[in-house]
Amino acid sequence: CKITHMNSIPEFLKRSVESNPKKIAIVTQDQEYSYEEIDQMSSSIAKNLSIYAKNSVVSMMLENSIEFITTYLGILKSSKIAHIVPPNISETNLNEQIISAKPKCIISSKQYLMKFDGLEDNLDILDIEKMPLEKEVEENELKTNDFAYLIYTSGTTGKPKGIAITHANVLFSTKNIVNKLKYEETDREILPLSLSHSFGLGCLHTGLYVGSTIILHKNSTDIRKILNSISNSQATTLAAVPATLSKMVENFYDKTRLSCKDLRLIITNSTTISENTVKKIMKILNKGKIATYYGLTEASRSTFMIFDEKLGKYNSVGRPASSIEIKIDPNDDLKKKGEICIKGPNVIKNYWENEEMNRNIENGWLRTSDIGHLDEEGYLFLDGRIDDMINVGGEKVIPNEIEKVVNELEGIEEAVVVGIPHDTFGQVIKLFAKKTNKSEIHESEIIGYCIKKLERFKVPVSIQFVDEFPRTEYGKIKRYELKHLR
Repeated sequence: CKITHMNSIPEFLKRSVESNPKKIAIVTQDQEYSYEEIDQMSSSIAKNLSIYAKNSVVSMMLENSIEFITTYLGILKSSKIAHIVPPNISETNLNEQIISAKPKCIISSKQYLMKFDGLEDNLDILDIEKMPLEKEVEENELKTNDFAYLIYTSGTTGKPKGIAITHANVLFSTKNIVNKLKYEETDREILPLSLSHSFGLGCLHTGLYVGSTIILHKNSTDIRKILNSISNSQATTLAAVPATLSKMVENFYDKTRLSCKDLRLIITNSTTISENTVKKIMKILNKGKIATYYGLTEASRSTFMIFDEKLGKYNSVGRPASSIEIKIDPNDDLKKKGEICIKGPNVIKNYWENEEMNRNIENGWLRTSDIGHLDEEGYLFLDGRIDDMINVGGEKVIPNEIEKVVNELEGIEEAVVVGIPHDTFGQVIKLFAKKTNKSEIHESEIIGYCIKKLERFKVPVSIQFVDEFPRTEYGKIKRYELKHLR
């Protein structure tokens, strides 16, 4: 029977298999795989997992690879919940996640099996390379509100929190992505993002949904390889974190211009992208667009911003996607700014066995811990995190406000502000800055510019230049590490 109405992620795949079985779905460094092959390989995994009860958790730790994709789809096809574990996880974090998720088994590859030494004995550890190939397929009925996958995020502080996403959440967000960014079967997307994070995973869902081709990279560290891949693959779209895009235009401008000029779309996410980077990319693209979105794992793709010269608003993350509401819970210390709250079919109902975190969801509204404001046209602007707020002698300071000012300076690639202890004021402002190539900008120029543009208590008392910022694998800057940098 032809699939017309879809309820689950495996049905995205099934529809693409029905409409074009021989079409190349995934291209890795070594090989190409058709939709039909991915369907067969994931069905074999599903068959291997049929001994475990429906809706039980199966953990997986795999790098970006065909094995990741077929294992993920196989777990879902077998009506289990895929607990996605990033390979670079710490031992403590891994132990905490396994205790919380209570998986029936773990699927991994030989290179990571040692990480599971010392975990509880009754846990099956399966080596993906040794799992038998099964030809028999069994169909499992999946319900829209069944959980599809479980991801733990610690944000920048605190204990990992489990976020379980339903097939309905994914279906809603994927349709929004496709409608807003006009993804089609003819797209060929370069994907150097980690699939164990919701940005990369969302791109995979989109590809499966429209039946396009994904050119998968292991990571985003080799910019030259990504640019060559865009040229050699006749790619139409690129998904990348802001740090990657910034490196492309700062360090490889000519090569980026040649490789990317004919792309239809470059999509990034809401880790702050500088106005300079956006403008440089807009200049490079002949007819294509650069877009960003704002979302959390627990509220994926909540806003979209397609940058446009006429519109301006280069610092905005756009307007709410269809059927999503956003409101600002005002904060007396911050004037018109406040905590961003989100409501819609993309928002989770509850956290995974975490009563404390569940208090952040009230009547369907998710409190994000992000500070932001809406302008009169309904565009959302991110102003920082509640955790990052600095208290200078009783005055509340959001780092983002100072960072934006410093980022306006020619010669500064990126600026990050933290609060450091002070005997009189409690905290004062310290600025970390990364210079662009060949920049000779001096501390005094930065201080002078800040004095002109900011209130006195917001002016940095010290500046430290860095070659690189410490980042999570998803591109977010680890502010807490900077606080201890000397």
